Amino acid sequence: MIVVPMRYIRFVVVCVMTLLILLSSPVYCSPEEGAMIYYSEETLSAGDIVQLEQGYSFKLIDSSKDSGDILLKVYYKDEEIDIRDSFGDEDKPFEYIVTMEETNEDKKEEEIDYVVLRITPVDFDEKDDRIYVEVEIEQFLDPEQEDDDFLMLDTSKSVKVGESLSLEDGYTLEASDVEDDSVILELSRDGRSLKKEELETGDIFIYSKNVDGNSRTIFIARISKFFESSTSSTVILKDVTQRPDLEENSIGNVVRDISKNVSENNNNDTNPLISIPDSIDKNKGELNSSATQNIMNPSSTPATNGNGNVTDHVNTDSFMPILFIIIIAIGIVIFKLS
Repeated sequence: MIVVPMRYIRFVVVCVMTLLILLSSPVYCSPEEGAMIYYSEETLSAGDIVQLEQGYSFKLIDSSKDSGDILLKVYYKDEEIDIRDSFGDEDKPFEYIVTMEETNEDKKEEEIDYVVLRITPVDFDEKDDRIYVEVEIEQFLDPEQEDDDFLMLDTSKSVKVGESLSLEDGYTLEASDVEDDSVILELSRDGRSLKKEELETGDIFIYSKNVDGNSRTIFIARISKFFESSTSSTVILKDVTQRPDLEENSIGNVVRDISKNVSENNNNDTNPLISIPDSIDKNKGELNSSATQNIMNPSSTPATNGNGNVTDHVNTDSFMPILFIIIIAIGIVIFKLS
């Protein structure tokens, strides 16, 4: 009869318990992205405000060239949204996320995170004692808002080089001069050219207009890939979205509404800008400004937007590895002491 030492039995029990805990623990999922409804690349300085779609806007509070960080405030219909972490850098962009309860395939309620706004700093420049930062702005459809003002939403299209693709509302898109993974796209309406731009794979073509003082995205599409045959070349587009043109006589081109104030209340705001020390580390742990600390942790309650949507900015993707290491360490200790 073979006698198994007790320490081996204990070790096996610990391993089985570890597997059961890992299998029963919730798995962290990255936030989902809805249809892209706004995209632009802007050069901003502290105090600049960018008007977005669906009533959103944001203000650049400050930026640090040395650390590569930006500090932002986000507004919904001119009301500031309470956000726990208002910082962003190139490796970890600022994201505004809303959390919704939805019914899954098993007819159970589950919480799903959706990215509404992502702002990425890509370059910094200092001029006349001011820091200017180039940011990439991506806005996605807020699932909580009832916005059916779209002629097409998040679809795919293809256009042959030398031909025109018919869109809605009298718009057409023509592709020409495909060379070295680049193409020239030209958007027209009723035969009148509105925008012409050379793009590469992954680039975004966007056409906006100034409507009632706000930027309204009329057409947006991303270059997915090129398909070439022996007789023709075709450009494949994805993330294609089009909205109605509400202003017939507006001058067509990309119009971005950047001002110094969101509302009359902000016009009277004389508080100095919050300074981000150049020695700030990536974890924001060495900030000396108490005001900046308040922006990072305004309260212990979840942040909400103008519609009362609960937002969750807790990154739980590192919980599972830590839990696994702790349990294995406990198992090793039990094994050694047995």
